Amino acid sequence: MKEQKVYRNFILTHQDELVERIGWLIRVRWLAGLGVTSTIIAATSLFDLIVDRNLLLLVSSSIFIFNLLYSFYFPKLQRQKDIPGWHRKIALFANIQISLDLIILNILIYLSGGAENPFYFYSIFHMIIASMLLSSTASYLQATLAVLLFNLMLTLEWLDLIPHHQLYPFFEEELFHHPVVLLGLSGVFTTTIFISVYMATSITSKLRQREEEMLELKNSLEQANLEMKKVHEYRSWFLLKVEHELKAPLAAIQSLIAVILTSFASTLTPKVTDLLTRAEKRTHNLLEMIRRLLELSRMQTVDHYFKSRPVDLKSIITRQIDLLRAQIEEKSLSLRKEIPEDLPQLTGDPEAIEQVIMNLLSNAVKYTDKGGVEVEAVPDGNYIRIIVSDTGIGMSEEELTMIFEEFYRGSLAKEKYEGTGLGLSIVKEIVEGHGGRIEVESTPGKGSHFTVVLPRAKEKILQ
Repeated sequence: MKEQKVYRNFILTHQDELVERIGWLIRVRWLAGLGVTSTIIAATSLFDLIVDRNLLLLVSSSIFIFNLLYSFYFPKLQRQKDIPGWHRKIALFANIQISLDLIILNILIYLSGGAENPFYFYSIFHMIIASMLLSSTASYLQATLAVLLFNLMLTLEWLDLIPHHQLYPFFEEELFHHPVVLLGLSGVFTTTIFISVYMATSITSKLRQREEEMLELKNSLEQANLEMKKVHEYRSWFLLKVEHELKAPLAAIQSLIAVILTSFASTLTPKVTDLLTRAEKRTHNLLEMIRRLLELSRMQTVDHYFKSRPVDLKSIITRQIDLLRAQIEEKSLSLRKEIPEDLPQLTGDPEAIEQVIMNLLSNAVKYTDKGGVEVEAVPDGNYIRIIVSDTGIGMSEEELTMIFEEFYRGSLAKEKYEGTGLGLSIVKEIVEGHGGRIEVESTPGKGSHFTVVLPRAKEKILQ
C-alpha cells in the first residue's frame, strides 16, 4: 500500500514536471523561431547561397504559427488536470510538438541543401528534449521518426523523385547521388541519433530514479514528522498527567507523614516511627525521581530551549562544593579544586549549568567511600573543559556504553547506593543542548573521570 502511494505520488510529480517543461519548450521555441529566421536572413544576405529565401522564411513562419496554437491550447489543457486520462493528453501534446518540430526542421534542411546542410545534426537537440519530456519508449519513437525523415529525404533525392536544392556551388550535385556517400551519411546520422537518445534517456532515467527515491524519503520524513508530533503531544499529555495525578498526591502524603512524625512523635512506638520514617524516605525518593523525569522529558521536547547568557562557572563550582562540604567531611574524603582566577565565563543557562555541576559533584561524593574528589576547570580554545574525578566504585567498559541511558545504573551502584538513574541523562541533555559534549573514563574499584566541554561566552554577550 505504501509503495503504491509512493509510486502514485511519483507519477503525479513527473506529470507536474512534464507540464513545467512543456511550458519551457513553448517559451524556447519562440527564441528558436527568431534564431532560424535571423539565420536565414543573415546567411542569404552575406553568402552566395543557392536557396529560395522566401520559401525558407515561409516555412520558418510555421514555427511561430504552431507555437501560437500551442500557447493557446496549453492553458486549456492545464485546466483539465482533474479529468481522467489527462496525463495521456499531456504526453500526447508533448509528442505532437516534438514530431512537428522534427518535420519542420527536415523541411528547412531539405530546402537549404539537404545533406549539404550541417544543421541536420540539430535533430540531436530535439532528441535530448524528447528524453527530458517523454518516456524512453516515446523518445526512441521520436528518434526513429527523425531517422526516417532524414533517410526519406536522402532516398527521394537519390531516386530523383524530389529535386535536390543545392546550398553552395562548392559541392558537386552528383556527390549526393552516390550510394556510398548516402549510406555513409545515413549511417552516421542514424547511429548519432540513437546513441544520443540512449545516453540522454539513461541519464534521465537515473535522475527520475533519484527523484523517486527522494520523494519516498520525503514521504518517510513527513510520516516520521507526523509521528514525532503525536509523540510530542502524548509526551505533553503525559507530563501534565504525572504532574497532577502523581506528584501532587505524593507530596501530600509526604507532608502528612512529616506532620505525624513531628506532631505525634511521643505517642508512636519505635516500630511505627521506623516504618513512617522509611515511608517518608521512599516518598521523597519517588518525588525526586518524578521531578527528574519531568525535567528530562521537558528537555527532550521539540520546543524546549536553554537560555543563553554569560555564566560564572567559578562561582557555581564553589557554591556546589560548599553545599557538599558536610558530606565530604563526614566521609573523610579529600577535595582538590583547581580553577584559575581569570577563568572565562560560559555561554548558557545558569540554572542548567549549575545542575550539571551539582549532578557530577554529588555523584562523585556519593559513590566514593575513601580517597577523594577533584574538580578542575580550564580554558580550551573557544571552550572550557570541566573535569570531575573521584576514587569511587568506578564502572566497567560495558557499563560505560549505557551510563547516559535513562534509568540505567551500574551493578555496584544499585547494590550499595540509592538513586534514580536519571541524573547523568539530564547532564547529557543539558551539555549537548548547549553545544558541548561529555566524556567519561572509568575503572572498576579505582574511580571515574568525567570531562565536560562547554562553549565560552562570546564577546557580544559579555558586552
